[in-house]
Amino acid sequence: MAMSAPPPRRGPLSVEPLFDDLMREIFLRLPPHDPRGLLRAAVGCRSWRGILSDAAFAREYRRFHRAPPMLGFFYDQFHIERRRAFDERYWLPHFVTTATFRLPAYEDRRDWRVLDSRHGLVLFYTPAMDADFVVCDLVTGEELEIHPDSDCEDIMWWEDDDDNYRFENIRCNAAVLCGRDRCDHLNCHGGPFRVALLGSDEYGQIAFATVYSSETREWSDMISAENPNTISNWGHSAVVGNKVYVPCLEDDSVVEYNMGEQKLSVMMPRLRNRTRTSRTLVSWGWRTACCCLHRW
Repeated sequence: MAMSAPPPRRGPLSVEPLFDDLMREIFLRLPPHDPRGLLRAAVGCRSWRGILSDAAFAREYRRFHRAPPMLGFFYDQFHIERRRAFDERYWLPHFVTTATFRLPAYEDRRDWRVLDSRHGLVLFYTPAMDADFVVCDLVTGEELEIHPDSDCEDIMWWEDDDDNYRFENIRCNAAVLCGRDRCDHLNCHGGPFRVALLGSDEYGQIAFATVYSSETREWSDMISAENPNTISNWGHSAVVGNKVYVPCLEDDSVVEYNMGEQKLSVMMPRLRNRTRTSRTLVSWGWRTACCCLHRW
């Protein structure tokens, strides 16, 4: 009687895949406010570097932590240097880190003024350059110059503004944001973006708005709406979905700019008491010169 062949011998069970999965779970839980942990792990060995450089891990890491950590914030400082013949006046942006993050060389640039920061992007007003605006992607290091058209200039400055004022300030409010529709902002660095400008006429009776797209490199048609209140050029903007909100100067009203539908409307927030109103106004003003930087 023929005998059946013996079953094949099994080699020792490899634990390497299990170990990689375990390390992946450990790396996912490293605190996002301290990027040094991930960097040190990446230089530990080839296997760990492969895990951390995987694009799928980056998506999982952002999804796991959800709320992006604040790595620091920008603030503007206005300088006046006394000279014999004249006083030299200029803005200088500074970056204050709240983590181990080291910022590229965007801070301390003379005549650069921070206007807004969101989704890893920073919008600067740069009157000393050929372009009046520069958008910097702090993750990829890219810079893109933006030239305003003639309609933008009508709300950036008023007719009686002299050259000194135009060099130091703009009259309108500005916001920078990711340009992808329905984006969760977990991995949109290096992608398209938009810049919205909202301002008023010099009489404070009409609100205007337009938006720039990095994909088309063009400004949208200027739209307007009656608003018997001047839009604040110092109050920080807020973005919810496809809408930009900016505060007004003389009361608690807020102008809403729906970029998708190209509509402007004026809102009056319902606040319980005057104390809360005062805090809201202080918050609007403080965030103008202090733009927070998030990792994603």
